[in-house]
Amino acid sequence: MKRLDKNKTSPVSKTGNINRQNILRTDFETLTNFYEICKKKKISEREVSFLMGKTNKYFQGCLKLFFKSTIKPEFLTILPAITSKNIQEIIPNDIAPKETIDIHGTYKQEKNEFSVSDYYKFTITYQNGTTRNYRWKIEIRKGTRSKVNPELFEILKKLISRHYFHKPKFALNIYTTLYSRFKNAFSPLALQITLSKLTNKSTNPAFSLQEGIDNTRTTYSKILTESEKFLEHCQDYMIWILSYVPLDSPSSKYFIWYEDTDENDKLLTSLDGKVLHSPSIEELLTLLKSNNSIFKAPVNLEAWLSGIKDLPPIKSVTYSPKEIIDGFKVETVSVDTLADFVDFYNLAGDLGYQDERFDALLEFRKIGELTKVWDYFCNNHLFKARGHKELSFDWAKFIVDFKKLVGGVEALMHR
Repeated sequence: MKRLDKNKTSPVSKTGNINRQNILRTDFETLTNFYEICKKKKISEREVSFLMGKTNKYFQGCLKLFFKSTIKPEFLTILPAITSKNIQEIIPNDIAPKETIDIHGTYKQEKNEFSVSDYYKFTITYQNGTTRNYRWKIEIRKGTRSKVNPELFEILKKLISRHYFHKPKFALNIYTTLYSRFKNAFSPLALQITLSKLTNKSTNPAFSLQEGIDNTRTTYSKILTESEKFLEHCQDYMIWILSYVPLDSPSSKYFIWYEDTDENDKLLTSLDGKVLHSPSIEELLTLLKSNNSIFKAPVNLEAWLSGIKDLPPIKSVTYSPKEIIDGFKVETVSVDTLADFVDFYNLAGDLGYQDERFDALLEFRKIGELTKVWDYFCNNHLFKARGHKELSFDWAKFIVDFKKLVGGVEALMHR
């Protein structure tokens, strides 16, 4: 490979003198305020470009004031999120709408085998005749190896498994999600490198991401299987297929859970006050299509049914009271068992609150041992309360109380 002369410079013009006149001061102040904040926070030009959803040198191009570059208006709203600053600290509000400035100065680029450095030396002249000097150095390192952060890699894999990437996400959205949970544990560059690994064709298909474009910005999303596409279809219409395994029977019952127009979660019930269910998904879909005036259809049901097309319909969740009881028989109850109980407890609540005829379920939910376990899970695993408490409850009474709640739910499933 040919070695570049370490001291070779590439002036912008033969004379090295650059002049621009009548630049909007608001544009310039916004760019410089944002850039100064990024430098203080040690956010590189490459990282800014990545968080904007653009190529590595995009923001570097925005800084080339002598070539009429600036931050495009569509990116202004995301600058506070990149810097964790208020928009007032970036975009000035005390400048006349059409106030302009003049810029004159020099630009020099130095290249060697390790880096490319751009030097800006310029003076701003304001309309009142005052001036201000600026010195910028932008260095792009070359040849550095990109090492994936193993902890971040596992975190992103977990987000993938939890369907976070079923909808395309901008890099900035992913970064702010991580920042809200881990603060400054991971840099934007570390995220970029890890996402690059996950979009590599050699990545395990179960965790493989793909890049897309949304309004000229790069997005990241999971390459969905046909089954995952169906679940995403359910998410779009807020209608899901769930299954229930009765306490004393191995045969599953399939039913519909949906979000109503009042934004409350509900189970699809017949007009006579029973949960509408079928022994198979195919029979459930046939029942929904025929209707025969036995239930009041949710607003999105027809669109949801017609939109399934060739997608393979599958259940989203299975509720099994027997598995929950078995899980509580061990000395140390697992978090998964606690989560399954809470899901069932909440399902009974959804059903109880949606119709006055189901009020009895709400009374079953108030029984002491059930609420103790529910409160423990929410405080220690759902909302991460500061004071971690040990799980303490009367096991025998819990099982009796839980079976009463199960009996109440199953009574509404008999047809």
